[in-house]
Amino acid sequence: MSGSGRSAIFSLSDGLDPVQPGNGENAAHARLIGSDGIRDCFVHRITSAGATLTVIGPLTDGDRGRIELPFGVSAEGSVLGDDPAAFTFCFDEPLDVVGALARCLAALPSERRQMPRVELRQRLCIRHGDQVDFAWTRNLSPAGLGVETRAALQVGEVVEVTLDGLRPIAGEIRWTERGQAGIAFAEELGWQILMPWLRQVANRRPPVAQEPMAGSASPLGAVKNAIKLDAATHVRSGSSWWNAQITSLSNALVEFESETEFAPLCGLWLSLPQIGGWPIRVIECHGARHVAEFRLPLRPHEMSRLSEAARPR
Repeated sequence: MSGSGRSAIFSLSDGLDPVQPGNGENAAHARLIGSDGIRDCFVHRITSAGATLTVIGPLTDGDRGRIELPFGVSAEGSVLGDDPAAFTFCFDEPLDVVGALARCLAALPSERRQMPRVELRQRLCIRHGDQVDFAWTRNLSPAGLGVETRAALQVGEVVEVTLDGLRPIAGEIRWTERGQAGIAFAEELGWQILMPWLRQVANRRPPVAQEPMAGSASPLGAVKNAIKLDAATHVRSGSSWWNAQITSLSNALVEFESETEFAPLCGLWLSLPQIGGWPIRVIECHGARHVAEFRLPLRPHEMSRLSEAARPR
């Protein structure tokens, strides 16, 4: 496969929103086979639902055909739109994007096997200075990622990012613009790490909406020394880290939300603001909402530091 085949964007977003196709350097060469024969085309973005293409010659909305991608993947479908400079080819059946990405990598010689950019939307934590903020990924490559964030990040600032299921990753802010930022990793992530993780992301089901806890009140609401927090953080399970949001805690209990469900009696490490890691054990799980007990109760001076962290700034 040629180098251009690596530059198509593989997207784990299901939408088929039109995108600017850009130039030939941001596309993979492919073939579109229809009733009027075979045409060369360029694939700019591949999702499970379809692909964004440019092609020479007229097209008609609804035309049937088959697209053959340069790494041994083909799909039947139909044309959506009539602008050959930027149209969508909708697949009849959902495409396994991670499987297609694996074929793309397998088609490359080992010395050139580097993942292209992957588009995905995942919540992550960014630790910068003494602050931790949530952000959302826009795209990911072995060298870094683009994010959407409200945090006041500075170019050149050293950060640590946490993606659900991976270890914290050190990096540096390379650019910021209108609520977006680019982060370069201190060390590139190999495809051997990213491919299994992307498979988990693709297979992960959205959290199931469940009935709220009785009265929708926090279990810590009646606890005298409970502190209300709105703190971005993460929990560790084994060697993997998961993003979480602490909503309230006492010296013995903590309530947090996480897109990953942890079963009752599960042992975790929770990162506490201004304190660090602390062992907890889950005692209740209601969808994204968890209540856990501290394996070691927090002492008065630690509660004092958390109270200070909870004050508006």
